[in-house]
Amino acid sequence: MRSRFLSTAVLAALGLSGPWARNAEACSLCQCGDPTYTLVGSQVFVPGSFRLSLDADRYEKDQVSMEDPSLREDEVENRVTLSGSYSAGSRVTLVGRVPFARRTITAGDETESLTGFSDPEVIAHMRLGSSGPNDWVSVSAGVRTAWGQNDRTLDGERAEEHLQPGTGAWGGSAGFAFSRGLQEGKGSLFGSAAGRFNGRNEANYKYGSVLLANLAYERRLVGRLNGVLEMNFRAAGKDEEAESEQDPNTGGKVLYLTPRLLLRITKDVWLRAGVQVPVWKDLYGDQDEKVNVLAGLTFKL
Repeated sequence: MRSRFLSTAVLAALGLSGPWARNAEACSLCQCGDPTYTLVGSQVFVPGSFRLSLDADRYEKDQVSMEDPSLREDEVENRVTLSGSYSAGSRVTLVGRVPFARRTITAGDETESLTGFSDPEVIAHMRLGSSGPNDWVSVSAGVRTAWGQNDRTLDGERAEEHLQPGTGAWGGSAGFAFSRGLQEGKGSLFGSAAGRFNGRNEANYKYGSVLLANLAYERRLVGRLNGVLEMNFRAAGKDEEAESEQDPNTGGKVLYLTPRLLLRITKDVWLRAGVQVPVWKDLYGDQDEKVNVLAGLTFKL
């Protein structure tokens, strides 16, 4: 029964990356991975639990400059995110996230940066079934607000879209996840797949939608130290600068291998650190994804 449960969940997650992915549209500097798993691991449905997290992440990519094809633009986002989760009983868990971003674009000798609040979001998870405390399947739905700063200016003019801290558009997400405990509680397997749908902002820019699929294995290594190995997949299309115009150097598919370490500092405080390494890329136009750096603290209250 458990083997059939796990096989069905894995096949479903991989199946979503087929025809849906070929039609996906997505943002220029999208994050990969599952934010709920980053926050609470596989312990998503623990009745009455409340967790807070503070994450500091660095994302980087580059692409050819649209204004001068002889130059390359290096895009770096340093992001701090305050997250919280609350489990209302054993079937529903709510997750809220408030990001603060600093985006920098360097082209040749010129560097421009903007700092501000990105788009807050709320995600609800509902457990559908369970064959044990660490064996469950769930569905999720989320709303990303348009409250991130998207009208920032440089030298009196609105800055380009990829420098804006927020998207300036409402969006939503829907997906499912599963977890299974392994090795008599010493390890766990987690998987998820979700689609993220985005609207068009007041500047007529659309960051499209994204397909994300994740598979993660966690195991206790020694004492207070756990190790996590994830595969994070993203399928993305091209940004829309107007309803009939697309940025040719955005979007595509990428698979990251993400090793992380989790250190239990106290009974209720965990330190997380890891890297996302792109191991396979099929990107549109002239662009490249770089290694991302991830770190955070989680507090169980």
